[in-house]
Amino acid sequence: MSMVQQAIEVSAPLHTVYEQLAAFENYPRFMSGVREVTAVGADQTHWIMDVDGKRREFDAQITERSLDERVSWATMDGPLLAETITLRPLGETKTQIVAQLEADIAFLMPSDRHGQASLTRPEEITISAEPIARTQPAAAAAPGAAQAAHGPAVVPPPAPGRPPQPAGTG
Repeated sequence: MSMVQQAIEVSAPLHTVYEQLAAFENYPRFMSGVREVTAVGADQTHWIMDVDGKRREFDAQITERSLDERVSWATMDGPLLAETITLRPLGETKTQIVAQLEADIAFLMPSDRHGQASLTRPEEITISAEPIARTQPAAAAAPGAAQAAHGPAVVPPPAPGRPPQPAGTG
């Protein structure tokens, strides 16, 4: 078993970040290697990932959803893959995300036939602050929260082919 932890900061309010992370279908937007997550029940999801150049599919059980605090999930069968994401407010317009991933290394890195690898390289679990902050609803953006910790404006992009509309002119 191997465990890795990553912490990032995003310029978005705590509840907005929680809503993005509690909706597992959003994960392909900000988590490397995740291609698709589909809800298959109230607390179950089906994942498709590209791992070490190989397609991996598994079902996961959502083990915790603590409002504005924590989201956890774990594989239901087969090799262990489990993640806990903890949120910490950093004022009204910033949130720290701490992701802990525990994994059977043979599942995540099948090309490592001798079990020498570990999850120590940052690219093996990467949550990007930019897409999380960018998916924040414009109404939730606070003045001064226009820059993500590592990315562009917090407002969502306009619909394809449409220029941005000022509030109330839609």
